[in-house]
Amino acid sequence: MTRHVLGWTLLALSLSACDLQGLDLYSPVSARDYVRSCARSQTDVYCEALLPTLAAVQGPVAVLAPNMGDDERTAHLARLLAEKGLSTEAFLRDEAAKAAFARANIFALDRLTTGVHRTLDGRPHQVRCDPEGQGDPGQEVCHVDDLSGVNRLQYLSPGNGSVYATAAPSADALPFFRF
Repeated sequence: MTRHVLGWTLLALSLSACDLQGLDLYSPVSARDYVRSCARSQTDVYCEALLPTLAAVQGPVAVLAPNMGDDERTAHLARLLAEKGLSTEAFLRDEAAKAAFARANIFALDRLTTGVHRTLDGRPHQVRCDPEGQGDPGQEVCHVDDLSGVNRLQYLSPGNGSVYATAAPSADALPFFRF
């Protein structure tokens, strides 16, 4: 009996030391909150780079965020940065580069809808959305150019923005837009 109490006590102490925003149990209240939460990771350069631009943009936003772990997302971004002659460390210090990257992957609207929408950098993107997710009931899926993404915040009321967990059409393609 003492053993069970000790085990539960250790579990409770361990969990009390955790920041709930770092756990998958946390439910973001907006697109900005989602990005702030993922930027808390020590290895997520992608979300960290979006923060300054998100802070400067007024109104709801739709954000593209690769549907993968922090390390994988950072590795894809590092591959793009290497093509541009930048390390991730240099990129994070370069406000203009971070802003250009963020503007290429953020829309100034609450949710994507079928049609042509422009990212903050002014580039037009062809969007086709399927609110039923083609066989995945309850999932809002949008195809943005060659990327496909599921709206992870579709449960939020309008005005809080959206985050589309994106996937690339192939393993060698990037799951976000170039800047």
